[in-house]
Amino acid sequence: MDKKELERCVSELKTFSPLHKKYIFYALERIIEYYANSLLGLAIFGSYAREENRKNSDLDFLIILKEAQNLSKRMREFVENVELTLEPLGQELYEKDDIFCELSPYILEKKESLMFHPIYLDLAEHNKILFDREGIISRIIKSTKSLMKQHGAKKSELSNFWEWKVESGKFLGGIEL
Repeated sequence: MDKKELERCVSELKTFSPLHKKYIFYALERIIEYYANSLLGLAIFGSYAREENRKNSDLDFLIILKEAQNLSKRMREFVENVELTLEPLGQELYEKDDIFCELSPYILEKKESLMFHPIYLDLAEHNKILFDREGIISRIIKSTKSLMKQHGAKKSELSNFWEWKVESGKFLGGIEL
């Protein structure tokens, strides 16, 4: 993905200031640069994809890699090589614009990504696909929408958050997509 395409994707997101837009751009650019050839898919989901984000909303990412270490090592690697490189800009964003944009990655390797994960319900409903080298994210979305219809998955609001209910009562975790 070139810079112009990335800028176009970021311009479609709800942001609160030029610095906020810059922070998101650099976060996405850093993810793409750091994971490079290992990156198979990158999508935004959650409040940013729904355009309901606030000044303190997490920026939720689905990152799919060819291969990955265990979960704790993946997260450490993300923090050290992506998040910490953005810390000065994130601090400036908070101090100047009162925006706290925490990066919230969900990092899976290819094999894991092809099994159903509950976050796929949100991803299927609202997403911004930024990179999908082998069409895995598109497959996940299509398969999840089919499962949602088949099992009567519905989203309901409870106080200040959302909850998914599956009418069939079946736990969908681990189903191959």
